Amino acid sequence: MKDLAQRAAPIIDAAIGVIGTACALLVEQKGVRSTHAAGTLCPDPRGGPDAPCTTDSLFDLASLTKVATTALVLALVRDRSLALATPLRELVPDFRGGRKDEVTVGHVLTHTGGLAWHLQLWTECRSAEEALWRAAQEPLAQDLGEVRYSDLGYLLLAAGLERVTGAPFAQALRERVIAGVEATTLDFGPRPSAACAATEDDTTYRMRRLRGEVHDENASRLGGVAGHAGLFGSAADVAALARVFRDGALIGNDLAERARVESARGDNVRRGLGLALRAPRNAMCGRHFSEDAWGHAGFTGTSLWVDPDVDLTVVLLTNRVYHGRDNDEATWRLRVAVHEAISAP
Repeated sequence: MKDLAQRAAPIIDAAIGVIGTACALLVEQKGVRSTHAAGTLCPDPRGGPDAPCTTDSLFDLASLTKVATTALVLALVRDRSLALATPLRELVPDFRGGRKDEVTVGHVLTHTGGLAWHLQLWTECRSAEEALWRAAQEPLAQDLGEVRYSDLGYLLLAAGLERVTGAPFAQALRERVIAGVEATTLDFGPRPSAACAATEDDTTYRMRRLRGEVHDENASRLGGVAGHAGLFGSAADVAALARVFRDGALIGNDLAERARVESARGDNVRRGLGLALRAPRNAMCGRHFSEDAWGHAGFTGTSLWVDPDVDLTVVLLTNRVYHGRDNDEATWRLRVAVHEAISAP
C-alpha cells in the first residue's frame, strides 16, 4: 500500500515557518499507518531549548479536547449514569432560569443549546469557581435548536460531570477514556516543555511564550483542565481517541453510530454528537472525503478527520498560533491541501 503521508509531505514541509514551526501527520488506512513530521518545536529561546518535531511530539490539542469529553459523556450514557436528555441544570445547578431549564446534555454535544460561544472569563474572574459561576449566569445567546458552536457548553458540562462520576473531571477522563484507549501521552497540562510544540507568545495574559501549558485562556483560568480545551497529546494518541467513534471503543457500536449521524444542521455546518460532520461546502477535509466523514478541529492548528467509507483516518497537528492568530485562511488552505493530497483517487 502507498505511503499516504508522503503524498502530503511536500505540502507540510513548505508550510513550516509560514504556518507555525512544527507539524506531525498520521495517516491510517485499513490498518496500515504512515507518518510525517517536520519543523522544530520552539525556535524562541524563551520557551526553552528547541528540538526537531517528531511523530511523538506533544501538541496542545485545543478543541480536540471536546472529542475526549464527548467520549466520557457517551461512556456514562452507555452505563446509564447519564442520558442525552438530562437537563444541564441538573449537573450545573447555577445554570437555570427561562429556557436554560430546557437545555440538555444532548444540546451541548450538538452545539444547539443556545449558549454563547465564548466569554473572556480570564479577564472577569479570579478563580476557577468564579469562572464557572459566571459562565452559568450568562443568558442564552440564541434559540434552542440553532447550531452555534460553543466553548461554554463544554466548559460547564465537564464541571457538571463531576456530579455524575464523583471524581474530578481530569481523573474521570483519565480513568474512563484515556486509559481505556491506551492513549499514554494524552493528558492535561502542564506538560514537560521539552516534549511540546510551543504555541503563542502571550502578550496580554500570561506574558510569556507558551509551551506545555494550555493556550486557551479560559482553560488556563480553570487550572488547565476544562471540557473544551486543555489536553495535550501525540498524533498516535489522537488516533487512539478516534477509535471511540470509529470502532465503538468504550461506548459501543450503537452510540458510536449515533454520534456520527447528523443531529443538527446550520449554515454550512453539520453536527453529530460531539463531532463535526463533513461540511456541504468548502470542507476542511477537502473534496474527496465522503459525506459520511467526521472529525473535529482545534484552534491551535490541530485536526482529526475520519472517512469511514474508505477506512481512512488523518491526524494533522500543527502549532499554527506560534506566530499569532491571524492565519485562519492559510490554515484552512493547508488542511484542505493535506487532506486532498492524501485522499485523491
